[in-house]
Amino acid sequence: MATKKKPFVKLQCFDCKRVNYFSRKSKQKKGEKKLELKKFCKWCRKQTTHKETKK
Repeated sequence: MATKKKPFVKLQCFDCKRVNYFSRKSKQKKGEKKLELKKFCKWCRKQTTHKETKK
C-alpha cells in the first residue's frame, strides 16, 4: 500500500516577492488559511514574513 505524501508549498517573501523556501502542508482542511511563517530572506538580509503561494 502506497502512502500519500503531503503536497509541496512554496513560501514567498512578503517584502521582495522572491520564493525562498519550500515546505509540506497537511491537507486535512481545504478551507484552511494560507501558511505564514517568519523566515530569513537572504536577499532582504533580514527576517521577514513568508506566505504560501500558488503552485
